[in-house]
Amino acid sequence: MSLLPNGIEKNTEVVLSTARSAGTTLTGVADLKLLKDLPVYGGLSLDKFRYAISVAVALPSCAIEMTTVDDPGMLYAHAYRTANLALDSITLKVAAKISGKGYRTLTIPASMIVDQKRHLGHVSHKPFAWAAGLGWIGRNGLLINPTYGSRIRLATVLTDMPLMPGKPIGNGCGECRLCVLTCPSKALRYSKFEVRPGSREEIFDADKCYKRLVKNKELLAQKHHMVEHAVTICGICIKVCPFGKARPKKVGSNKA
Repeated sequence: MSLLPNGIEKNTEVVLSTARSAGTTLTGVADLKLLKDLPVYGGLSLDKFRYAISVAVALPSCAIEMTTVDDPGMLYAHAYRTANLALDSITLKVAAKISGKGYRTLTIPASMIVDQKRHLGHVSHKPFAWAAGLGWIGRNGLLINPTYGSRIRLATVLTDMPLMPGKPIGNGCGECRLCVLTCPSKALRYSKFEVRPGSREEIFDADKCYKRLVKNKELLAQKHHMVEHAVTICGICIKVCPFGKARPKKVGSNKA
């Protein structure tokens, strides 16, 4: 028996409010019908699910501004690692809420490699976030939100619970190619796609990028003597993107 529209609305509000109260910066629902051709790995199948809840946590903008070509910075590394842990906690809470109502659910971790040779996770979080209306896929291959740019981390919850999906927004990159021109590893290629590139390889050389990420991880471990915070990061294509550089202040934020 199908739910009445108000039941679907209630489901959606419960799920999204759970994500918000758990600490997400952005959250939305994606209709998997928009992503039928999405590649999956590590034994994952989307067949038993109808929707995806996309959640995002904003990274500290100042930490990203501190990154350089020679050093991604310990503060960015710490924020990156902490954001991943926070996202995994948020998705578990959302999944628990859904499971408690009797529906199927599966969490996709914020960062987990299942194909080391091709540097791939179970599935890319970005298409889910795009379909949920959180942003568009940029020339840097990352999700770009109008307010936060790519200065966010993402995670996903899959479910068969009836929900109200969001609507994708148009690509806002235009002719900009700052990320392509400034990529230290020369891993990005310009391609004028509107929604998503035909393949990851069309815009991105994973091997070139990964070699730099590994080098940066080694640098963080040696230079800062903090092995537990040494992660595979760079951040230059995120830093140079015009989106996310100037976040609007809330009214009254300058008051004493």
